Amino acid sequence: MTSVAEVKVALELSCEHLRDAYRSVREAQKDLEAAVDLLLEAGANHPESLLPAGFAAAKDRFPDQLALMVNSLELVQRLAVEL
Repeated sequence: MTSVAEVKVALELSCEHLRDAYRSVREAQKDLEAAVDLLLEAGANHPESLLPAGFAAAKDRFPDQLALMVNSLELVQRLAVEL
């Protein structure tokens, strides 16, 4: 049988992983934005866009993913407090 204390420890570990993941995704977002800027600059005098279509789509999805991570973290923290 699992104790409430063990569940709280597992929830805290989940929170730690979510925080780490959030930081990693934010770093990836910044790196992708920098890559997009570089490709746009490099392609300014190029007849075709150097920017892959997937980059723009990925860039647009970051805010939703980050919001989902924040909401998940808040829910896990709330559950830990309620225990």
